[in-house]
Amino acid sequence: MAFSIELHFDEKSNFIIKNMWKKLRERGISDYMDQYGGFPHIALAVFNNIDILEIERIIEKIIKNESMFIIKMSSFGIFPSNESVLFLSPTASKTLINLHGKLHESLKDIDEKWHYYLPDFWLPHCTLEMNIPKSKIHYALDVIIEKYEPFDVKIESIKLVEFNPVKLVKSFKFRT
Repeated sequence: MAFSIELHFDEKSNFIIKNMWKKLRERGISDYMDQYGGFPHIALAVFNNIDILEIERIIEKIIKNESMFIIKMSSFGIFPSNESVLFLSPTASKTLINLHGKLHESLKDIDEKWHYYLPDFWLPHCTLEMNIPKSKIHYALDVIIEKYEPFDVKIESIKLVEFNPVKLVKSFKFRT
């Protein structure tokens, strides 16, 4: 099993993003996100194996001084990997980058981190769909661009999640 530390959103943002998932599924592009069982999120760190209690302590220490914040989902794109990931990308605000940096500084002695999520490699993103057949990538982009407008997302919590399948380990709320 793998684990991720994720930023989770307000209900309005979840509704908007899940409607994008639905549109992609209904247009026959992919239904991976529906099958996956997760919620819209931005992953801050991903691991193969962890000491859950140690990670919980690290998150609790970081989040106690942090408040909810707003980011703007300002663009979207594709990671041209084997998984063909279609994603939303937030503007990389100072708050978002600093939180990610603080977390990774606290995780520096933890092994088995996925390198894509390390500070020098991380591209903040919210996955819209995965495993899109190469023949449907252009169509997937067309479906999203039809009515896409940048929108604000309130970051309400950090969650420690086990996957696949998705299982919530613990949720940590930001201060209001």
